[in-house]
Amino acid sequence: MEDTAKFTDAVAQNAAKILELLKAGENTSWDLKLKLHLSSSALYLALGWLAAQGKVALYPQDLNFKIRVL
Repeated sequence: MEDTAKFTDAVAQNAAKILELLKAGENTSWDLKLKLHLSSSALYLALGWLAAQGKVALYPQDLNFKIRVL
């Protein structure tokens, strides 16, 4: 169970970092990935977490997504 808690905490921490970056304005998923040095899996788990909570909106843009705070 401890591993699950650590994993959940990591996703929540990454989500908080994303929200912090988005305070300056919208970003693309690629920009967030590079700025935060996240794997694609970690990035999309955190974005899914934020989207499920209604904190961000995702818009397709070519091979990436534009992310905006709600």
